[in-house]
Amino acid sequence: MKILLVSFWFPPVNTIGAVRIGKFAKYMHAAGHDVRILAGPASGNLTLPLELPADRVLRPMPPQETPRSASAPARRDHMSHTAAQPHPLTAALKRHYYALRHIPDRQSVWGPPALRTARDLMRQWRPDLILASAPPHSSLRAAHRLSRESGVPWIAELRDPWANDPYNPPPLWRQWLDLLLERATLRSAAALVTVSPLVAQDLQTRYPGKPVITVFNGYTPEDTPAIPPQRPLDRLTIVYTGTIYVGQRDPSPLFAAIAQLGERRHRLEVRFHGPSEAEILPLAEKFGVQDQVFVGTSLPYRDSLAAQANAGALLLLQRNHPTDAGNIPAKLFEYLAARRPILLLGYEHGFVAGMIRDRQAGCVGNAPEVIARQLSQWIDQLAAGIPPLPPEACASLDRTTQFARYEAFLRAQFPLA
Repeated sequence: MKILLVSFWFPPVNTIGAVRIGKFAKYMHAAGHDVRILAGPASGNLTLPLELPADRVLRPMPPQETPRSASAPARRDHMSHTAAQPHPLTAALKRHYYALRHIPDRQSVWGPPALRTARDLMRQWRPDLILASAPPHSSLRAAHRLSRESGVPWIAELRDPWANDPYNPPPLWRQWLDLLLERATLRSAAALVTVSPLVAQDLQTRYPGKPVITVFNGYTPEDTPAIPPQRPLDRLTIVYTGTIYVGQRDPSPLFAAIAQLGERRHRLEVRFHGPSEAEILPLAEKFGVQDQVFVGTSLPYRDSLAAQANAGALLLLQRNHPTDAGNIPAKLFEYLAARRPILLLGYEHGFVAGMIRDRQAGCVGNAPEVIARQLSQWIDQLAAGIPPLPPEACASLDRTTQFARYEAFLRAQFPLA
């Protein structure tokens, strides 16, 4: 099968979206498919390995033309990410300005050169299928346009929702426009792929009759460090690797729980890799636990996996709201593969919470008292070492299993390709 992958994020750019689509491209290439990738510029954090021949990757926009902020993916395109709060009127004007300027997203300027590059390629190499991954949703718009021009069918992969993403609340007029853009784009897709069963259910309801499949992000066994032996520990180290959405993914309940531990707080530390000090330290100071909180730099992909494997426990943050019930952070699968207990702060009745409980993979809670009890239990285990999760915690969640389902789905939809 000849497949054109359209994805703004792609290795060596180190973003979570690039990890997924980069691993998928590697899998399909190894399976014998002729895969070409239409990607964004190689700029920003370039620490993710490129695991297929470089000549398969087309980058129509050179790094110096990268739109401002494009090298750092942001789910909330229309809002500020800083901890400082501007004047309400200033904030409102900025929201409307960015909502008007970035349609459908900040990477929209990539669309025209991407289309030109794809047209040149398809004059000499015609794919059987165009598969576009989003966000950014400019990838979907480009694939929709290419399919309409060439007659090649296309599939839309939504790693996050588009028009109804709870992490991306634009002004009301922009919500309406996003809904129109989503409908106009996805109605032409031959099938839809998502990473969450609850999101898949929503798409099946809104696009009846269209094939939909859930393919988890999964983890990569060959990248996962060996599980360290259980050993005595001096202190409990809780590690977080990822981004923070101010006011939505909030570590405050953990900080409040640490404050309840009294002198025992000195037997633990929380290490953040990814967020800025401005997003974390003021919250820690609010609860008087700044001595237990450390903010480091964002780690390269494999260093991040190593930090997870060597942690005492892993922190996972979600929005504590029903709208986040179907959201599945990609870090969850890396955390499960590291086989360290997980502390989830977020919606307690969502899919991720149920997954952690079902797999006996850690603690789910938002009440400081509940979190403090779990922290005390882990501190009590330090002398003997905190035991790893059982192997069943990550069973069937490896990328090979997930991508085999993905490939079978593609073959079923396009049997003659």
